[in-house]
Amino acid sequence: MDPTTLFTYERHVDSRSLRGRTLLVTLGAFSDAGNAQDLVDDHLLNTLPSRVVGRLDMDQVYDYAGRRPEVTLELDHFDDYHKPEILLHEVTDPDGQPFFLLSGPEPSFQWERVANALRIVVDQLGIERTLLVQGFPAPVPHTRELPVTRFAGDPNSIEVRRTMPGTFRLRAPFTALLTLRLADAGHDVVGLVVHVPQYLHEMSYPDAAIALLQAIGQEKGPHVPMDALETQAGPVREAVTAQIDAQEQLQEMVSGLEQRYDRMITAGAGAEVPTADDIAAEVEQYLAGFSEAGGGSDNDTPGTDTPDTPDTPEDGSTQS
Repeated sequence: MDPTTLFTYERHVDSRSLRGRTLLVTLGAFSDAGNAQDLVDDHLLNTLPSRVVGRLDMDQVYDYAGRRPEVTLELDHFDDYHKPEILLHEVTDPDGQPFFLLSGPEPSFQWERVANALRIVVDQLGIERTLLVQGFPAPVPHTRELPVTRFAGDPNSIEVRRTMPGTFRLRAPFTALLTLRLADAGHDVVGLVVHVPQYLHEMSYPDAAIALLQAIGQEKGPHVPMDALETQAGPVREAVTAQIDAQEQLQEMVSGLEQRYDRMITAGAGAEVPTADDIAAEVEQYLAGFSEAGGGSDNDTPGTDTPDTPDTPEDGSTQS
């Protein structure tokens, strides 16, 4: 099927005039821990000048029955239909330079055709670097800097070396296929995955979005002011601290995660540092949890202002 009929530019947009060095991709996947992708979208589109310049034909690539959009029934009529959209935004950074943001849910169908259509868009816009961002629940404490691991079509193009500690087999998100196909076509593509504390991953966690935006800047992407996100993050940090301080079991869990995290970062005298196999085994456990649960959509994660902490074993592991 012809991929050129899947993506269309807006009627008022002359696609020949569009140019930008960077494309950010925040498409949904099996997880958006901490609502990190949604928070990045909201921050970029609400704090920087932007406009929609193109979109994918959702009727061809989205499973409406499998992931039903929301609509409001107000007494005797329907209102406020939440239409799923995959949109291409042109955004202007603080230095006046344009970049592009592709946002929306993960496509349900025709992945190869969607990837090919987006490869054509990358060619047309003169994109030099594509950055894909995502949040992932992981055994890390909220009291430490959130790790952001990297993957790439060409690993040599990664600016900050922080990769996963092993080899894993997992069910692919669409962004994994997009990475492969863009790399096959010779494009520079890097993925950024922020590790969100697994006991906080079902809430909106601005620190996750802050970590992603910092990593975007480190990987030759736009440098974006984060004052608005910092303002959001303060009350959330306070709420998390208050809730954990009130429960001894949570304090012990966080303390255990802190000790493990610190051993991985620095090897003090006589410290027992987890091996790569140990770390890989724990990450494998988390990845297996997604397969056993049947996965989820990017719309499964509720956004809340205060944490609703699930029961978690003291060793910091999750229960599948």
